[in-house]
Amino acid sequence: MPRVRAAPASRRSTPEPRPLSVRLAPLLLLVAAAPAAAQLPADPPAHRYEVAASLDPEAHVLDGSVDIQFRNTADRPLTELLFHLYMNAFADDETVFMRESSGQLRGVGAAGRGSIELESLRVDGMERLHAADGELVEGDRTQLSVPLVTPLEPGETVHVEVTFVTQLPPLFARAGYSGEFHVGAQFFPKLAKLEPDGSWAGFPYHGNGEFYADFARYALVLDLPREWPVGATGALVDERTEGSRRIVRFEQAWVHDTAFVTAPWLEELTGTEGDVRIRVLHPPGYGSAAERHLEVTRASLRHFGSYLGAYPYAQLTVIVPPRGAEGGAGMEYPTLFLTAGPWLAMPRLPFVAQDEVTAHELGHQWFQGMVASDEVTHPMLDEGLTEWITGDALAALHGPERSGIGLPFLALDGFEIRRVWSFGKPGHPPAAPVPDFDGSGDYGAAVYGRTSSVMETVARTWGREKLRSALGHYAERHRFGHPTPADLYASFDAIYGPWMSRRVLRPALEGNQRAALHLANLRTDDAGSTVDLVRLGEVPVPTRLRVVRTDGSTETIPLPAQRFFHGRLEGGVRSARVDPGRQNLLDPDRLDDQVGEARSTGLLARALHFFQVLVGSVGP
Repeated sequence: MPRVRAAPASRRSTPEPRPLSVRLAPLLLLVAAAPAAAQLPADPPAHRYEVAASLDPEAHVLDGSVDIQFRNTADRPLTELLFHLYMNAFADDETVFMRESSGQLRGVGAAGRGSIELESLRVDGMERLHAADGELVEGDRTQLSVPLVTPLEPGETVHVEVTFVTQLPPLFARAGYSGEFHVGAQFFPKLAKLEPDGSWAGFPYHGNGEFYADFARYALVLDLPREWPVGATGALVDERTEGSRRIVRFEQAWVHDTAFVTAPWLEELTGTEGDVRIRVLHPPGYGSAAERHLEVTRASLRHFGSYLGAYPYAQLTVIVPPRGAEGGAGMEYPTLFLTAGPWLAMPRLPFVAQDEVTAHELGHQWFQGMVASDEVTHPMLDEGLTEWITGDALAALHGPERSGIGLPFLALDGFEIRRVWSFGKPGHPPAAPVPDFDGSGDYGAAVYGRTSSVMETVARTWGREKLRSALGHYAERHRFGHPTPADLYASFDAIYGPWMSRRVLRPALEGNQRAALHLANLRTDDAGSTVDLVRLGEVPVPTRLRVVRTDGSTETIPLPAQRFFHGRLEGGVRSARVDPGRQNLLDPDRLDDQVGEARSTGLLARALHFFQVLVGSVGP
């Protein structure tokens, strides 16, 4: 059993002051007021999953079954069932996942194979595996179509029973094993998302795509070695021992997936935030890092809950992976996520992976977990929006308007770092579906970088609280609703006015348009000074021009949203800068924004962005 530590009782609400060397005073701002308690829907979800699996920790095999009660919630009869068999993505080099990813994810390469083999598939008691089509895409067996003997009418329920054997792969892409550390995710046959029109949202497992499914009541029953701690989706409702084995049962309603993590040496730190019980499972020697993960989780639960709606589940499990398990780090599942970061906390260097990854994966509990948009067709609605709220949480943690690197002598804007990364090349627009992107670089820059840059530009230009209100309107109105970009635009128009989606969001997110200004010319003569500017983008973001006169005085001048600007200024002007407050992050080139001032390339920001990797390179 794990060694369990409870956070000190005095730290279960507002954190007590800590020694100066480890104190982050802005953290107290996040926890000043708890959001109202949230409730899950009173009605039970339409579907039910009972997943059972026995783990062989030496062969890394899961011998399992899944029992599904599935109701046709569409408006027309169904003639087939469509399943995802995600583990077959790792069966060979010809699968869609392996071809699109080139056998790696986030720099971690494949070191072995994985698969899922079905032994039986019964529909209302009738064996149907022999009639199934398991290769809907040539060379890829991550989907399975099963024809129904009789159509399933709207409102009717079907009972599906499947037995399977899953070979977990070495951990490089979200699921698998690293030594004794096992991540059981997407390891069972799972029905695709049924859309209201009766179509299945079917897709192979893509190199950059993730998951999309219906909400259900999930039970997960695991048969494990007796002394192995485990974290899983939902809450533990039953456990018993049978000789050298332990059988545990986790349950949770209104989730669209279930997953687990186990290893014999996991230690546990527990705490609470409001009505939410938090478990942090971590390797030996990671105690100080676990405390920081718990601290950031508590603060971010309050921060996100204050405008996205409170977290409604009773338990949240945070997994800190060991060294060597980086392939499973930074991944989210309902009520459970895997974070990342060095083995020790470094509070005087607040921009470390403990904070960023924990805040980001927790943010997914809203956009991926509860809102649950289609992550393959509309990845910006999950990863893009989550990237912005991550920066928003880090800004609140580390000081006003700062979400990047914070040092006693230096603070660099993390959103500016995202801008530098995301506008390195034109690429595809953020609103593109996963298959359209040209590799992970194009995908990451657009979906993470550009989406968050658009949102941050809106926040800096029209007010941060207003943006939070728009995201809150979207997140709460479409909780458990599987929304589309049109729903996001409607929420922004409701808060800002009907011009917002038409003039700003659609051009920036769908057309990949910039909001750039080029300071073309500055001339000074005896009669005064003349400034010429050219607007190079289609997004009309209001901005300002700051001029420094020859006598040392300064003036800030609002600039109109017109294409060209020719202005006459009184007196001599020594230098001029467009957007001195750095509100507009949709300008790919800052070097043409100024005349007469020293120019910065942002190299220091980019270099320090990766410093954390070196800091965490030694330890347990």
